[in-house]
Amino acid sequence: MKIYKINNFLPLHQRIKQYIKEHIHENITLDGIAKELNASKKALNPAFKKEYGTTITKFIRYSKIDIAKELLITSNLSLLEISTLLSFSTTSYFVKTFKEITGYTPNFFRQNPDL
Repeated sequence: MKIYKINNFLPLHQRIKQYIKEHIHENITLDGIAKELNASKKALNPAFKKEYGTTITKFIRYSKIDIAKELLITSNLSLLEISTLLSFSTTSYFVKTFKEITGYTPNFFRQNPDL
């Protein structure tokens, strides 16, 4: 009950960020966030962007890639396993997103973790 009260009285941008952190391994959508936080879908991005300077979707993508980087360095999971774990629709979409954000393919990054 205490967590519920704290989360419901946090500012919207903090509740969004917390929700993303807790559900990062899922397919997160704006509709899902709005429903879970009992907030208007139209209110989500302005509140988030005002505080963090980025859109929710971009924040989610970058957060997933940060986790992927850690997994590439610290585990022997395959690209398929990592993309599935992070709820990317396909491995090729994961590779494309990883390269867009980092400038490198996941395999190149795994072989050169000091980049």
